[in-house]
Amino acid sequence: MYFCKIAGALILALSGVIGALTMNSAASKKADQSEALISFLRFVRSRIECFSLPASEIIQRCDKGLLYECGYEGDDLPQDMGDLFEAMAIRDDESYRILQGFAEGFGNSYREEQLKECDYYIDLLCERSQRIGEELPKKKKLNSTLCISSALGVAILLL
Repeated sequence: MYFCKIAGALILALSGVIGALTMNSAASKKADQSEALISFLRFVRSRIECFSLPASEIIQRCDKGLLYECGYEGDDLPQDMGDLFEAMAIRDDESYRILQGFAEGFGNSYREEQLKECDYYIDLLCERSQRIGEELPKKKKLNSTLCISSALGVAILLL
């Protein structure tokens, strides 16, 4: 009987550690995705600046690895930026709103205005990515503390 209680307490403690690792991994992926989204917008800007390509051509020429890092998991690439961002699993709501604003105005102006718009949204995403990066250590520490301490607390109550 006593062995079963100790085994259960160890399983609870292990579940707290696994929960903390899972939550910390999700927070790290959110930070990595924000960097990938910035890289994607820089790619879009470079293709507009050098070749004045439309959205469908830019999306087709983009590296599939970069799109995967941004959260796109489909096989067929959309022809529109709005459809592309809709199909991406973007982890941060504010980043998603920024990208929606970018997609709404994309392709509706001349080259120079489009470049300025790209710079504006790149700057917004850089600020957001910086905030996510600054919050990451605190968030990881909080996740670890809450998950492990609550699992251990439940184990103590049950013993």
